[in-house]
Amino acid sequence: MRLNKILVVTQIFILVLGVYASYAYTVGIAAIQEPYIVLPSYLLPAYLEPGSSFSVLIRSGSEIKVIEALVSSTRGLFKIEFESSQGFIDLRVDPSYSLRVLVLRFKLPHNIPNGLYNLIIVTDTRLMWMPNSIIIDGMSGLRDSIRIAHLTDTHFGAEQGGYPNSFKHTRYITLLNTLVESYNIDIVVYTGDLIDVGSDILSYRDFFSVISQVLAPQLAITGNHDWAQVPDTRRLVEIYYGRYIVPLRVWNFTYRDFMFIGIDTRMDGYPEMWQIEELERIVSKSPDKTIIILMHHPIFREAGEYEGKPDDIRRFVYSSWRDLGWSQAVKFFEIIEKYHNIVAVLAGHIHRDADAIYYRSDGSKVYFITTTTANHGYPSGYYWGMKIIEVRRDGSVKVLIPSGRQYTSTSGSINTEALRVFEVRDKYSTAVSWFWNITGFNEISLANATLVFYVNKSQQLNNYKLYGSTNYVHKMEVYDLGVYYLFKVYANLTRPGSLTIASYEDKVPPRVEILTPPISTIDKPLVINAYVVDEGWGIRSVKALIKLNGRISSTIEAIRTTDPTLYRIVYTPRDYGNYEIIIQAVDLNNNIGEFKLSYSIMPPTETITKVETITKTNITETVTQEYLITQTSPTTTTQERGVTINYTPIAVILLIVILVVAGLIILRRR
Repeated sequence: MRLNKILVVTQIFILVLGVYASYAYTVGIAAIQEPYIVLPSYLLPAYLEPGSSFSVLIRSGSEIKVIEALVSSTRGLFKIEFESSQGFIDLRVDPSYSLRVLVLRFKLPHNIPNGLYNLIIVTDTRLMWMPNSIIIDGMSGLRDSIRIAHLTDTHFGAEQGGYPNSFKHTRYITLLNTLVESYNIDIVVYTGDLIDVGSDILSYRDFFSVISQVLAPQLAITGNHDWAQVPDTRRLVEIYYGRYIVPLRVWNFTYRDFMFIGIDTRMDGYPEMWQIEELERIVSKSPDKTIIILMHHPIFREAGEYEGKPDDIRRFVYSSWRDLGWSQAVKFFEIIEKYHNIVAVLAGHIHRDADAIYYRSDGSKVYFITTTTANHGYPSGYYWGMKIIEVRRDGSVKVLIPSGRQYTSTSGSINTEALRVFEVRDKYSTAVSWFWNITGFNEISLANATLVFYVNKSQQLNNYKLYGSTNYVHKMEVYDLGVYYLFKVYANLTRPGSLTIASYEDKVPPRVEILTPPISTIDKPLVINAYVVDEGWGIRSVKALIKLNGRISSTIEAIRTTDPTLYRIVYTPRDYGNYEIIIQAVDLNNNIGEFKLSYSIMPPTETITKVETITKTNITETVTQEYLITQTSPTTTTQERGVTINYTPIAVILLIVILVVAGLIILRRR
């Protein structure tokens, strides 16, 4: 009897937790599924030789049974040997916190080709996958130089310039992959503020899905925005940044004869002293490596050339280091003075280019490269962009501009303002599209650009076809990467066009609805929120045609928002009369969905009440809706406003209460 009661209570408890977990997951409160791969990461890969053994760190509550393990790339699929489980260790993140992880050992085959690989581990409970996390390099001998693509301040989760940054950043996927294949880029680095608000899990997922498409090794460190709304290291590592990016606050990565060291300047704008000490410990043990340091907040606040002791140049140091972290800044300069193999410090934060040179006491140089924001707001006179930096073993550092444009310390970044190359995919990744218009972009030739299409393997390979501007395509390659197919397309992007890889043809137009009725007056902005859903390949564009008294007076491109189904149109009426606004959504197969609305703006009169008609039209249906608009004057309108209540949490709570009561009734009856 007692056992039955315990079983009933346990079942009710599990059901309640399940209901809560489902709700929490949908709103982004909880998104962690264990076990998962902690390291190596797509932003801190393992650098290995063929035939070598290596460790994989797994976040798991218990031991796991490995069934099979593979690495995959465009070079092929290769089985790797599972050697052993080394048990659990505490991975030190900072002096106050360690992450408990399981260590698994694997061995690479001796005949595996050089390249960048995905890691796939199949266990008895699930498949674990980490893209672009294994670098195989069997080449011997010294490497004289390395080419780095430097991006910073990507700010996923925010909007800027009419686009959400996550959508806008897809243009860098094409740019970077083209640079990797045609300009010998070796590695891509990101120096912080990857996410606009550090507790935004959905933006971390977007970041993962976008950034993991780059066909080169990548590294990343935190910025102050990555700490926003994150109260402590444990949550930073277990839930947010560390779960989706890198779980360490200080790390080092060796790439042949070069070493990168990342440090965390935190929300405060400078590192803690233990990080500076750890930096020196790593550097002191690596005298044969040419060292590049990555951090978010720059040391120098302006471009220029500087020399002298720290106190002599303090007024030129960035405010957070100067006013709050001066002890750390002094120690940092001491390390730079002592170790001449430190040649460059890469940073961001200030959303503009500001490259500086610091001269040691013997006249040797350290290059402080600060790069503009990739996607977000910037001071007047600057632009969105990224840098290409060449670092040589002899200590020389050079910012490269492929177009041949003259480099200056305040404009060394590739200007991507006119680079409009965007990716859209359907919800199952069975259709992936790129569309572009790069008119005005002259920094790099995209006459033979590299476009990548990662598509779902749930569909047979022969179901996928290429649609769109196929006459622009030079060559297409297809690879089976184990968990998905990769179509690699080389195309001429110099003229506007689009390309889609899809397992089906899109014949259904988008659905368009208006979320807010038009209430407007002369010389005051009218904001229309349009709800646009496409069940096919995705949306190419949304625009509004404005008609005044039967004639088209203007065309307005809708603003994309961080909600992929929400578009915003802002229009300011200048004249009285009868308005018709036609909102058109065009998908990637040129199907068009429309929503038409009409209303009038009258000269000042007595208060009048009238009914306006809104007509919604698409290819298959026409629906008439009526809105009551009361206009008192050209500058004053009244509209009933309601209070919106989110009933979902209330429903969840009521459901939990019902379940608990039901359980208690069952217990009493037993």
